[in-house]
Amino acid sequence: MKKIFYAVALACLGLGLSAEAQAQKVRECATMESLAQQMSADPSLAPRMAAIENQTRQFEANPISQRITALTGTIPVVVHILYSNANENISDAQIQSQIAALNEDFRKLNSDVSKTPAAFAGLAADAGLQFVLAKRDPNGNATTGIQRKSSTKTTWGTADDMKSTATGGLNAWPAGQYLNLWVCNIGGGILGYAQFPGGAASTDGVVIGPNYFGRTGYLSAPFNLGRTATHEVGHWLNLRHIWGDASCGNDLVSDTPTQQTSNGGCPSFPRRTCGNTTNGDMFMNYMDYTDDACMYMFSTGQSTRMNALFATGGSRASLLTSLGGTAPGGTTPPPTATYCASKGTSVAYEFIDYVKLGTLARTSGADAGYYNGTTLAAPGIGAGTSQTISYSAGFAGTAYSEYFKVYIDYNQNGLFTDAGELVVNAAASSVTTIRSATFTVPATAKSGTTRMRVVMSDASATTSCNAYSYGETEDYTVNITGGTAKTATVARIGGGVEYSVYPNPATDRLNVVVPADRMGNTSSVKVYDVRGREMKQISFDGNQLHVASLAKGIYLLTITNGDQISHQRFVKQ
Repeated sequence: MKKIFYAVALACLGLGLSAEAQAQKVRECATMESLAQQMSADPSLAPRMAAIENQTRQFEANPISQRITALTGTIPVVVHILYSNANENISDAQIQSQIAALNEDFRKLNSDVSKTPAAFAGLAADAGLQFVLAKRDPNGNATTGIQRKSSTKTTWGTADDMKSTATGGLNAWPAGQYLNLWVCNIGGGILGYAQFPGGAASTDGVVIGPNYFGRTGYLSAPFNLGRTATHEVGHWLNLRHIWGDASCGNDLVSDTPTQQTSNGGCPSFPRRTCGNTTNGDMFMNYMDYTDDACMYMFSTGQSTRMNALFATGGSRASLLTSLGGTAPGGTTPPPTATYCASKGTSVAYEFIDYVKLGTLARTSGADAGYYNGTTLAAPGIGAGTSQTISYSAGFAGTAYSEYFKVYIDYNQNGLFTDAGELVVNAAASSVTTIRSATFTVPATAKSGTTRMRVVMSDASATTSCNAYSYGETEDYTVNITGGTAKTATVARIGGGVEYSVYPNPATDRLNVVVPADRMGNTSSVKVYDVRGREMKQISFDGNQLHVASLAKGIYLLTITNGDQISHQRFVKQ
C-alpha cells in the first residue's frame, strides 16, 4: 500500500516522460504540463487545490462514503468541435460513441473489464457516474450538446486558446453545470489534456484530439476505443497518473500499487517495478499510458476519490443538480432518466431480428450488439391493460438456445430493477419462429414516455445492465397512459412495502408518501449527509420534510415506521 500524504506537493511535479516511455511511443497527456502553466500564472490555484484535497481526505476517512459511492450521478456534457478540415469535423455518431464509452468505463460496464487479472479484479470499481449530452444550453434553450466551428488554425497547443472565442475557439459553458469537452488538433503528438478541480471556470474541462475521440469514425489506432477521454475525464475528476508523475511516485490513492513510471503498449502481467514483487503494476488502469485496448479499470480508491467531488461541499457537486441534462419545458423539471449500458459483445452467431408491441414493429439483422430504437415508440399503452409483445431470434448459421428478457421502466427512474419491471422472462429456445408473451401494465405505472429494453442472450444470468458475450440488446420507447403514480423515486422495504419521495431533486420540501398499510404507525425521519453526519435542523411534519436549510448536495434519508426501515437518497438543489 502506498503511503498517503495529506499535503499536495504541487510544486514538485515531474512533467517529463521517461526515455523508456518515449521509445515506446505511448500516449502523451499534457495535463501535468498544463497544471504547471496554470500554477505559474495563478498563485491562488495551489491553496484551492489543497482545500479540495483536504475535503477529499475527510470523505475518504468516513466509512459511510464507501456506501454512498454506489449512487449514480448524471453529468451534462457539451462538446465543442473546432475543425480545419472535414476529418476533424467529426460526426455526431463519433461523438455519441465517446459518450457511450465514458458511460461503460465509469460504470464498469465495459466488456473488457473481464480481462482484469485476478490479483486486481476485486478492486475494479463502478465509479457511479454517467454522462449525457446536454439537452438545454445555459439560457435554458433546447440543444444537441454539440457546438461546431470552422477554423483556419491547424494546431491549437496547450495554452487553452480553443477555450475562448477571443482566441478563435469556443467559450466554455458554465463549469458548475456542464463538463466541457473541446475536440481539436492539439499538435505535438498530444492526445489530450484536462484541468483539475480548482482551476479557472473559464477554462474548466477536457481537450482531446479528434482522431482520439470516440470509437467509430476518424480515429488513429491504438488509441481508438475512447479511452483517451476516459483518462482525461479521470484527471478532471481529480485523479493523478498512476505512477504519481515521479519515479515510484504517489498518485494519492491507497489501493493502486506504486510503479516506477508510465507503461505503454500492452505489457504482460505481471510487470513488477518499485518492489511490487507480488502483483506488480496496475498497468490496465485507465490512468496509466497503455493502449486503449489494454486499459479497462478504475480502482475502488480512485472511485472514492472521484465521488468526493460530488459530496456535500465537493467542488463539482453542483453538476448533479444541473438542469443542463434535462429537456426544456419548466423551471424545475425532474431529471431525465439515464439508463445503464447493455450490450452483447458478439453477434457473429445470433441476434434479435424482430420486436413488436402494439403499433411498434421492427424487423432487423445484427446491430453490433446494441440497437437504440428510442425514436421508435409504442403509443397508447394503457395502465392496467393486458399487452402482448412478440420477438424472435435470428441466426447466422446454427440455431442456438436463446433467453429473452423484456423490461419496462414503469416508474421512469432510470432503472429496470424495481418490482414488476421484468415483464418477460422467457426460457431458452432455439426456435427461429416468432415467440410471444403477455403481460399486464400496472395501474400504478407512471404516465408518459419511458424505456423498454429487450435483451436476448445465450446465458440465463444476463441482466438488464451488463456486457455479456453472445446476443443483443434493443431499447425502445413506450408511452404509458392513465397511470396513477405521482412519484419520481420509489424505495421498497421489507414485506414489499413502498415509500415514495418527490420531487427529487427538491428545493424547499420533500414529500414523503407513506403506504396505506403503514398509515397507523408513526414515521420518524432522519437525514444524513454523505459523511454520515445527521442533519438535525431538518423538520418533518408527518408528510413533508422541510429541506430549504440544507446546502446543495446529496443526502441519505432514513424512514422508520414500526419495524420497517427505508433508506433513500435525494438531491437538494
